[in-house]
Amino acid sequence: MLPGVGYADPNRLDEVKAQVEELHHEAEQATERYNQQIDRLDEVQRRLARAQANVARQQERVAEVTSQMGGYAAATYRTGGVDPTMQVLLADDPDEFLAQASVVDAYTAQQLDQLSQVAAERQALEEQKLLADEELDRLEAVEAALEAEKAAVTAKLEEAQRLLDSLEAEERARLEAERQAEIRAAQEARETAASRSSRDSDRTSEEAPLADVPASGRGKIAVDYAMAQLGEPYSWGATGPDAWDCSGLTLKAWAAAGVSLPRSSSQQYASGGAKISRSNLQPGDLVFYYSPISHVAIYIGNDQIVHATHPGSPVSVDPVSSMPYSGAVRPG
Repeated sequence: MLPGVGYADPNRLDEVKAQVEELHHEAEQATERYNQQIDRLDEVQRRLARAQANVARQQERVAEVTSQMGGYAAATYRTGGVDPTMQVLLADDPDEFLAQASVVDAYTAQQLDQLSQVAAERQALEEQKLLADEELDRLEAVEAALEAEKAAVTAKLEEAQRLLDSLEAEERARLEAERQAEIRAAQEARETAASRSSRDSDRTSEEAPLADVPASGRGKIAVDYAMAQLGEPYSWGATGPDAWDCSGLTLKAWAAAGVSLPRSSSQQYASGGAKISRSNLQPGDLVFYYSPISHVAIYIGNDQIVHATHPGSPVSVDPVSSMPYSGAVRPG
């Protein structure tokens, strides 16, 4: 082979595609960790807000009891700096002293109680400040983790792009043609789904239903929402309206049905609804993939899912067995 002459290895395209696919999967795993930190960030921000509110309330309480103590100090000032107790002890009339001794005892005890109360409230304030500082430290740790995972995702995607850029022009053209075909297929599926949805109440239609189990209720709303996004691009960390990652799509699809889901796919599996066996899947159920879980899709029937796939590919319909199956839940 002459120096400077390009040579297209017939196996290279398949090798690069496999490497890029692996990098995209690693990027998706980093995206999943990023989304998990988003879940943590929301929780820590709520706790921090509560802690800061508690500090503010406790500061008001300390100011209140301190103001009450000020009354005692003012009384001392008005008597020329002589303690009210000493005033009674220096009285000329012993009977007056004896009559007021119990009053002095009660007054002194009241001041001691107030001093103890001020000390207790100030201690409580310090405790609330410590709790708020701990939540602030957690917040900073989560924000640092978010930046680390963002950097990991970016690095994986950049590496994948470098591999793609290293291909010969003809090979890049073939990959782009495949990508455009995926987009057209997804858009055609969206149009077909929209057409079927508009006729789903027509029992005389000879066209086979999209789902093996008729979609209904909130599941149908989630399916219809996701199917309306077919052909739109994947973008890590995206929750629409024009680009999606996998859990961003499922989150918004079920939000349209009035159900709130966590941000990450692993948390959607952990707390997103009742666990469902694969044999009992119904349209709208969330289907999860890989171990640990790093991808989620929506079951639409006929052993098919709709999902935001990976960088470079659109939201599409694929077989439920297209990835390593992990489990399923039914939100609601």
